[in-house]
Amino acid sequence: MEKKPTLKDIASICGCSVTTVSRALQKSPTISEATQKKIADIAKELGYIPNSLAMSMRTGYTNTIAACIQDFRNPFFSAMAKYIESCARKFGYFALFSTTNESPDQEYHVCETLLQKNVDGILLFPIQQDTSAVELLVRQNIPFVLVGRYFDELDTDYVLTDDAQGAYLVTRHLIDRGAQRILFLNVSSTISSARCRRSGYLRALDESGYTPHILEGSMVYGKTREILYSIRDELPQYDAIMTFCDIMGFEAYNALAKMGYRIPEDIMLASLDGLQQDIVLPIELTCAGTNRRLMAQKSMDLLLSKIRGTAPAEPQHICIEQYLLPGSTT
Repeated sequence: MEKKPTLKDIASICGCSVTTVSRALQKSPTISEATQKKIADIAKELGYIPNSLAMSMRTGYTNTIAACIQDFRNPFFSAMAKYIESCARKFGYFALFSTTNESPDQEYHVCETLLQKNVDGILLFPIQQDTSAVELLVRQNIPFVLVGRYFDELDTDYVLTDDAQGAYLVTRHLIDRGAQRILFLNVSSTISSARCRRSGYLRALDESGYTPHILEGSMVYGKTREILYSIRDELPQYDAIMTFCDIMGFEAYNALAKMGYRIPEDIMLASLDGLQQDIVLPIELTCAGTNRRLMAQKSMDLLLSKIRGTAPAEPQHICIEQYLLPGSTT
């Protein structure tokens, strides 16, 4: 097997030192542009690939960031991963992705492993069953930003969307369409976005003097269908159902259709996510959406400012607006 080309090989061809080659490939201002171009051309011709490990040992940086995501099966996180990778590449960073599968043990293990990989910073989409993973990152003094959720008990940098606003807009829309009894299938109140969406739902109902109806559901596949079948005798009393997120909304649509409901004629259905902004779907759920590209950009901007040491001393809290996306289900 032919050995990989090295800095020494390039230096030999160019008739200069290994140090000069190294500085030229890093575009050092101490090396003339003409020499930089000559060395770069020869490196390309030889197929030279820099040793990132060796470079990181010299600089202390790997030019790698990591995103710790809950579940790639949810298209919300797949879309976020796409935008994060695009932003990272624009700034010269390589993005690694890991999943926690909604397990606190796995979340902690993933963060621990990423620290061992010496990544420069971490974007964490926390599952919020405990704070151990976040506390680990704080102890290790690594730049990190929480995305999508925050902890009341830990003042950290985060970027999220206005979940209360989104739920308010969707609930208000359902009321304007004539709904008075709206069932909200939420998830565990340990999740900050669930609490925020609940508050938006309650505010809209309170303005109209309507009674709230809330059940705790789950994003786990099959759980939404299970809940709706368990209350099928009570469903005729509701004018509309709103779900915590789109994947629960699509599962609700399927379950209601199998039970013989016409949507929206018999019952209206809405959710919170706005996945149709990123992928083509056969059903356009009425929902609240947000600019996920902007969310990824703000997350990366904040993380990079922390990596570079230019971030403000106080933790930054960034909230991006949500807006109504009327669909065919209301």
